[in-house]
Amino acid sequence: MAVVRIDPSSEQYRQFAELYTAARRARPSQIDRWNGDLYATVGEGRQWGSFRQDGSFALSQELVFDRLRPGAEPQQAVQAITTVLHETNHARTEIDAPSEPNAVVSRHSKALDEGLTEWVAVDDAQGFAERAGYGHLPEPEPEYPAAHQATEELLEYAAGPDNVADLASRAMDAPVVMRWDVIADEIVKNRLADVVPADPQHQQAARAELIHAMTHPEWEYLDKAPAEAGDNAAQRTTQALDKATQGIRDHYAHNPESPVPAQNPNFRVPQRAGQALSEVQERIVQHETQVDLAQLPAPSADARIEGPPAGRAAGEYSGRGSAGDGARFLSGSPSAAEATQFKPKLGNGARGAGTPAGGRGGVERPMHPTDRGRG
Repeated sequence: MAVVRIDPSSEQYRQFAELYTAARRARPSQIDRWNGDLYATVGEGRQWGSFRQDGSFALSQELVFDRLRPGAEPQQAVQAITTVLHETNHARTEIDAPSEPNAVVSRHSKALDEGLTEWVAVDDAQGFAERAGYGHLPEPEPEYPAAHQATEELLEYAAGPDNVADLASRAMDAPVVMRWDVIADEIVKNRLADVVPADPQHQQAARAELIHAMTHPEWEYLDKAPAEAGDNAAQRTTQALDKATQGIRDHYAHNPESPVPAQNPNFRVPQRAGQALSEVQERIVQHETQVDLAQLPAPSADARIEGPPAGRAAGEYSGRGSAGDGARFLSGSPSAAEATQFKPKLGNGARGAGTPAGGRGGVERPMHPTDRGRG
């Protein structure tokens, strides 16, 4: 395997830069974390590419760059374009929001990030390809099938099937750790507006209660789970949200003047007056056993392999981001309800190495690219 820096004066660099610029025009953002460096990986097998921790991109020569050229098979071309979109989306948003009480600083945010980023990339790919001059291409196959499915069903629960794309766009514009909060806000507006007062404290507490319901254990590694796990996670999420929304209604039926007594998902932000930390949170605050956020790589799509979609499963790391990289992005952190053992650094994302069958990226080790592929 080789990693080759692409000369900024080359045609290959120019082509990618034009696609990157077009993708940013399609989804504008004031944030641009790309440092301008571009690398090609050669002989990486199923690894498609990554947005690396240092702010550079590394994309497979065989699976991406070669398939962006004229003559590529349509399905290969659209998968390569989806890779570019997926990685570009990782570079357009912030990761952490340390002062926000509803920030979810646990691995659940990585799984949602990959599912959401993939959903948006797949949704954009065909229209983007036509505008970029590739003509009509087939619909791309989503990677991270479990996270993709569970994310789609969560968006539908929150916004309704006709408003999924709008909610997905708004969530994508938020920092990675705040995307659960965006979805929770939509649920409050659509399902609880008649009982939750407009007062910001009431709104934040209701959203926190819903976030705790959503971030159950099945979400924690959903980006690395087999395809069938997506349906199981979606069903459990729906059940948990139904129970939480009813609980909020019950609370206001008896305590209309008092916010829901939900703890802040972000254990770094003090609780409201009169609201105690959980036993685990108190222990962490006292002993400061937290991991610096800056030391972990960014959210990354963990895996993507070439090949037919039928029978594919997703879930494991399969490249440089495998083995001991479990703590790369909030790995091993507790759920939002107990996210207090570590204060991780969220790193950059990649599409390509993470599930048994695929995924659009991988977790990067320092000085090594993250892999977009399946693993």
